[in-house]
Amino acid sequence: MSAVEATGGIRIWHSWVSFALASLGFFLPFSSAGVAISMGVLLALAAMRPRQLIRAAPWRDPVMATGLILFAFIALHTLVMSAIDGATFGAINRYHELLFAPLLVAMLQDARHRQILVHGLMAGCAFLAALYWIGIYVPALGTFLGTRRISAGFALATCAFILVMRARGRPGPWPARGLAAILALTVLYAIDGRTGHLVLLALVSVAAWLHSPRRWRGVVTLAAFVVALGLAMSSDAVGNRLKEGIAGASSASAEGITSTGIRIELMRVAGDLARTHALAGAGYANYAGEHEKAAQARYRTPVDHVNAIWMRSTNPHNEFLMHLISGGVIALALFVAWLALTLRAAARARPGIGALMTGLVLAFIIGSAFNSLLLDFVEGHIYMALLAWVIAENRYACAQDKRTAELKSVLVIATRQIGDVLLTTPLIEAVRTRWPDARVDVLGFAGTLGMLRANPAINGFIETRPRAGFQGARALIRQIWRRYDLALVTDPGDRAHLLGWIAAPCRSGIIPAHGGSNWLKREILDHVVEAAGDLGTTHVAVEKLSLIEPWLAAGTTAVPRVVPPPGSPLPAWVDAALKPGAVVVHAPSMWNYKQWPIAKFDELIRALIAQGRQVVLTGSGGDRDQECIAPLRAIAPAPQLLDTSGQLDFNQLVTLFARAALYIGPDTSVSHLAAATGIPVIAIFGPTNPVRWAPWPAKAEAASLFQKVAAEQRVGNVTLMQGSQPCVPCGKAGCEDHRQSRSDCLMEISAQRVMEQARELLSLRA
Repeated sequence: MSAVEATGGIRIWHSWVSFALASLGFFLPFSSAGVAISMGVLLALAAMRPRQLIRAAPWRDPVMATGLILFAFIALHTLVMSAIDGATFGAINRYHELLFAPLLVAMLQDARHRQILVHGLMAGCAFLAALYWIGIYVPALGTFLGTRRISAGFALATCAFILVMRARGRPGPWPARGLAAILALTVLYAIDGRTGHLVLLALVSVAAWLHSPRRWRGVVTLAAFVVALGLAMSSDAVGNRLKEGIAGASSASAEGITSTGIRIELMRVAGDLARTHALAGAGYANYAGEHEKAAQARYRTPVDHVNAIWMRSTNPHNEFLMHLISGGVIALALFVAWLALTLRAAARARPGIGALMTGLVLAFIIGSAFNSLLLDFVEGHIYMALLAWVIAENRYACAQDKRTAELKSVLVIATRQIGDVLLTTPLIEAVRTRWPDARVDVLGFAGTLGMLRANPAINGFIETRPRAGFQGARALIRQIWRRYDLALVTDPGDRAHLLGWIAAPCRSGIIPAHGGSNWLKREILDHVVEAAGDLGTTHVAVEKLSLIEPWLAAGTTAVPRVVPPPGSPLPAWVDAALKPGAVVVHAPSMWNYKQWPIAKFDELIRALIAQGRQVVLTGSGGDRDQECIAPLRAIAPAPQLLDTSGQLDFNQLVTLFARAALYIGPDTSVSHLAAATGIPVIAIFGPTNPVRWAPWPAKAEAASLFQKVAAEQRVGNVTLMQGSQPCVPCGKAGCEDHRQSRSDCLMEISAQRVMEQARELLSLRA
């Protein structure tokens, strides 16, 4: 088969899926037959592309998995407790929604398919609402629709909630809100069904809570509930139900028993059955017979009694009691666990999707208290389809259509050292360019985020300690829990990926080339970037930037631009003493294996001063840096030699570099900062691979800049020097491969070689 033919076949398949989903959505609110036909078509289409469904693995979702376990238990229990006949398989089939939901999740991987299902559902709800209003004036139609009031009320109330929630924060929300109002008014004024009334009141409260400011949520929610209740009380349909409720204690023998009275009698009989069958269950196919026996035992009345409708019931009109009586405590526990996992999934989902899921499961729980919703085909179909839709929306919204995704919040996780944090700035800038209105926060270790301060692309910082302890970890989790739409994990470590999973439902992360936990990281990431390793051929800045690649427009290639923090004024004494043409020398390196010998720095500084150059020493106030700088202070008095170590923050360093003529330093974070500002830089490297870790030039135009092996190389404003041994770069932590090791390649670089490069660069700026 040619590629064109294959593509055409896929398009036809997608067209049929779209048609089947549109039909399914339209028939969900009112037609079990239409739903069955649509489900059959979808099943046939799924059989045509089984690999796609297997790859989707919807059974891995905890909610779907628990639903499948519940169905398996129902089927096994029914087969054990009942005769193998049509009635037994019919009882099992009444729970087929639990099987269909995972299939639907897999069929909804495409965002267009999810949209089509919802649009079909809204069209079906609008059609059903119109029928109920017409039924007020056409008695025959009204009588027919009255038999479907439970399912119609549930469907229209939930769809009104979906419309309101989907309109939130979108342009032109009022058409959707208007349709939601029509559906809600239909439930209150045109449908005589208590389930719809209660579900609607609950969902109005949920919507009010979610739409109101945090400090006013309680007041607004209460006000919305009171207003909705007031509207409900003005409805004849609601008034009739309230009157029934008041008269609900009527004797079962009264011929005029109301619907509410029947429900009360059903609950009484169900209570008798629960006490008898709660442990092992009576069997899902046996409920009707057991109910009839219990009713006759309670009332000692013949089965042809005028109120046999409640004496011959096939279910207790309560989903919780249905499982307890039919399947025993195990079935009830599975059903409750299924609901609890759905609530947990809602708490962990993207904010908008989590709110939708919470409302839907709340509506289902309320409905299940008054009806056996999984047994009542329309209610069961609509809830399971909507549950599959929100799970697919949460699961695939990040995996599909990334290039068109408009995210509201992004967290960049940079839990590494200062230099690594600076190299995340190309990624941060790309995020800001891609989503100019999104909130962009950076999470990192305390003391490492200084180079990002005042970066205009960043909205906020979240700092944590490397060893935060239990209390610190709990506080951090509470601070970031599902607060973001996307987490970009720039650190391949396990902790960073765990934080990404906590912070956002959608994650893009770097993983090491080899790692025992890689399988788990791949499972929780929507986009995986495999680290090239210390001897790789991809620069770290490019590697980090590739985390956002799936969200960029097709054909777009972003070139990294390391962004230094804005400069700030120097201390007055430095500003007054600083001369034009000064050379900044940063002698300390954090680790010994990256440390060019201090004696060579001494020789270099003396040569610079002999040439008439002012030398400015930089470094932190830490013990390691001060130990390295102490021998250099005596080389010359100020202002020929200025010691600013421990006196300048990163913003002031940027100002210093802007006024200096040259920077010389080892493989350290300050060298990366200097390179980003545009000052000529001489970086003295040891065993580190420059292709991966060289300071990124200020005006780089290529994604790959430095060569792996070169004693001296210059790219843009960065001159990089290394030893000439054949082992360079080895990518190890020195010759002994530990942080305090010596590095012979560094020892081999003479002060004279560095001075020659300095003279050349200074002459170019003369």
